[in-house]
Amino acid sequence: MDKGAHFFKCDFQVHTPRDTRWVGQEAVTEQERQEYAKEFIRACRSKSLNAVAITDHHDLAFFKYIKEAANSELDDSNNPIPRERKIVVFPGMELTLGVPCQAIIIFDADFPIDLLPTAYTVLSINSTDAAQSRHAQPVRLERIKKLSELYEELNGRDYLKNKFIILPNVNERGNDTILRSGFHPTYKDMPCVGGYLDGSITQLGDGNTRILNGKDSNYGPKKLGIFQTSDNRRRDFSLLGQHSTWVKWAIPTAEALRQACLAKESRISQDTPSLPAIFITSIDVSNSKFMGQIYLDLSQQYNAIIGGRGTGKSTILEYLRWGLCDQISAGETDEEEITGHQEKRKKLIEKTLLPFDSTVQISFIKNNIPHVIRRKSRTNEISLKIGLGEFEPCSEENVRNLLPIQAYSQKQLGSSGNSMERG
Repeated sequence: MDKGAHFFKCDFQVHTPRDTRWVGQEAVTEQERQEYAKEFIRACRSKSLNAVAITDHHDLAFFKYIKEAANSELDDSNNPIPRERKIVVFPGMELTLGVPCQAIIIFDADFPIDLLPTAYTVLSINSTDAAQSRHAQPVRLERIKKLSELYEELNGRDYLKNKFIILPNVNERGNDTILRSGFHPTYKDMPCVGGYLDGSITQLGDGNTRILNGKDSNYGPKKLGIFQTSDNRRRDFSLLGQHSTWVKWAIPTAEALRQACLAKESRISQDTPSLPAIFITSIDVSNSKFMGQIYLDLSQQYNAIIGGRGTGKSTILEYLRWGLCDQISAGETDEEEITGHQEKRKKLIEKTLLPFDSTVQISFIKNNIPHVIRRKSRTNEISLKIGLGEFEPCSEENVRNLLPIQAYSQKQLGSSGNSMERG
């Protein structure tokens, strides 16, 4: 299974019938709450949401119902939804702080439900009886004057440390946003790397956009990753997912959201991300000297092979190049260098694959159709399988036309970078 990072369509400000401003039928009994939770998950599915954060004001009571509904969701054939397709549910709260501002706190998606109530104590929240239909009107947490102090206090508990993220409100105007006039000292001091909007990022003016991109000297160089949210509090789910954000992660944790904010240009998008239509899904080497059998699942997006000197990084790449019959790259102009590299690869195949009669098999997707290339080390025979078809003989030229790849050495990449800088 592909364990790499992927984009998820998210709505990180979602309220439940416990909200004081809830519009529509309430859910009070256990049965009513369970039914609402199922309706909610169905609504998420219909709106193509992949992840949500349940963020009632100063309240966590409804999260467990939503989580259970997501975990027990069935498909149209009454079969359990596969784990990788389940809707991710983050526990969270919307906070009214003495900073003063509003903020959303989001915990790890797998944060233990039985530990969540401890957040009330840490934050000095007087929780409302979970059996009541609605949470009491939230009271501003006046003692929390600095977001930095809030982080320190939460991280002081081992069970909370690095398992949460604080997203302050970054609306264009209002009394609860950190972008209001005269707030720049607090902005510069806060440790937050992200923020949330009640609505679309397009509502931000140029001035505030510059602040959030770290281009206003009064506010400092701090950049924030921005999450559009729906602020849905309607039983008909009419606003749910209306303003969503695509976020890239491998594991749904608060740390993953933090890393997404730090790399917002590549991991956060307010528009549907454009993904490649052609991508390699795996490489399978039946056997090899020193490394044995090799099987790697690859991501549709970004892949990196990391390891120390002599661990086989270059060898895997050479197997990939050999299996796909790679062509000479635009940066390879030295005939002697080209010949030398080809001879080096030939020796690698003869030394590490040929003694075992090994095969290299590479799977990829092209135009939503699975393809498999298989190359045998002893005979150099190449075969191709398309879709549900059988393997059929294939030429090197056919492979190159089907999936043209080019590989560049570190030296070539350095030369290309220097050329771009000069240009």
